[in-house]
Amino acid sequence: MELLRQHLLTVLIFLPLLGAAAMLFLPNLRAVRAAALGTTGVSFLLSLLLLVPGLYDHSRPGTYAYESLGGVIQMVRAADWIPSIHAQYLVGIDGLSLPLVILSTFVFVLATAASWNQTKQPRGYFALLLLLETGVLGSFLSLDFLLFFVFFEISLLPMYFLIGIWGSSRREYAAIKFFLYTFVGSIAILVALVAIGLRAGSFDLIELPLLLKAYAGTPWAMTMFVLLLIGFLIKLPAIPLHTWLPDAHVEAPTPVSMILAAVLLKLGGYGLLRIAWPLFPAEALRLWPLVSTVAIVTILGGALAALGQTDFKRLVAYSSVSHMGMVLLGIAMSTSMSVGGAIFMMVAHGVTSAALFFVVGVVYDRLHHRDLARMGGLAGSMPLYTRLATLLMFASLGLPGLANFVGEILVLLGTFGATHGSPVAGRYSAGGIYTVGVLAAFGLVLTAGYMLLAMQRVFLGERKESQPALVDLDHRESLVLWPLVIVTVALGIVPWATVLMFIDTTVTALLKVLS
Repeated sequence: MELLRQHLLTVLIFLPLLGAAAMLFLPNLRAVRAAALGTTGVSFLLSLLLLVPGLYDHSRPGTYAYESLGGVIQMVRAADWIPSIHAQYLVGIDGLSLPLVILSTFVFVLATAASWNQTKQPRGYFALLLLLETGVLGSFLSLDFLLFFVFFEISLLPMYFLIGIWGSSRREYAAIKFFLYTFVGSIAILVALVAIGLRAGSFDLIELPLLLKAYAGTPWAMTMFVLLLIGFLIKLPAIPLHTWLPDAHVEAPTPVSMILAAVLLKLGGYGLLRIAWPLFPAEALRLWPLVSTVAIVTILGGALAALGQTDFKRLVAYSSVSHMGMVLLGIAMSTSMSVGGAIFMMVAHGVTSAALFFVVGVVYDRLHHRDLARMGGLAGSMPLYTRLATLLMFASLGLPGLANFVGEILVLLGTFGATHGSPVAGRYSAGGIYTVGVLAAFGLVLTAGYMLLAMQRVFLGERKESQPALVDLDHRESLVLWPLVIVTVALGIVPWATVLMFIDTTVTALLKVLS
């Protein structure tokens, strides 16, 4: 057990990288597919070991912990990396990273299964997919700021090539736009990283909150916070830094869109909670009006944009923007309910968004277009697909008993409750806080509007004469979609047992730093 505790996180990070390297030596397409699916499958099973009693104990602090990072950082592995600048290979896990790690490995194995019919340069495609998984898992598990940045960058390059080579007709434009936006965000984070490292003499995210406490309220600290905010808001993405996302989704292959929406966007919310807020809590409080305004604009703007779309995939892309605005709002309000809701929302949106992009991919494979005006009547020819897709769309609009409802209601309760016991209480008027809550709730009304309209256009009405004969879900598609449906229902029915109990201690300790 002790050996597993010491090395499991390192194995999780680098196993996909070994799988990517193995692609160079495999003899044929069948072996490449099997190796990719086997690697992601083993990674998922290894991530489930984190739930084994005795490895990660959500009820007690870890032996190597600091309250700003949750108080439950466990399974820590530390080794010198670049001693001259005090950079370490430092990894660990707490209630913030645990659900996101399991979400990532879960989505990657399903995205690999969804890629089973990929025949265009499959060796390179699956190798990049596995390299991307290493970048994502390394980002979620790093406790050294420089190490986090390295893995963060590793996650960008494979996505650029996956869109640029395997995407649709405007793939080069979408890939370049994705890279330029995210590169600007990376530069902002890098500048802050270098400045913080020079000022504090450390990149250790466990120690940095204490080392930087003396600079709270200074212009330097505000500059660093703004740089981090810009970098992570681009990744989230928040309006007006979001325009790369719809193009990237529309042009990306379906499995890549699943990963982009479910996992890569979460790096933005994770970075805010892991780095920006704990390192500069005073600056986060001072800029609360700006951050909360950006969150509301993102919620409403994304929903209104989705309401006006005729492309099914672009509609789902803008819905992701709106939902991630709810995550940003939960972080900004800094109450136990809102922050817990933001973390839960990241997990729930990860599952439902991956499922919805796969739903769009299924109908695109049959109709060869995504025009909602040319769809209709799919319920008659694809009954199983319609039932599962409808459930997932109801989950996305926040129907009680399904995944997204729990995150949304926690964020809203935390927002309205911010007038008592929150860092923003007393500093900002109750009327302003209530206004933010009301506007966020109105965003949920808009979400119901565009989702119900999409369901009507796709599934109901008469079948268009131009539509070819359609077949329902095949075995591979069912194997991908059913697990997402099951988890969507489980998150809605038993939210405490699936996510909330793991993040409870982390949220409580994080708020001690923010208060």
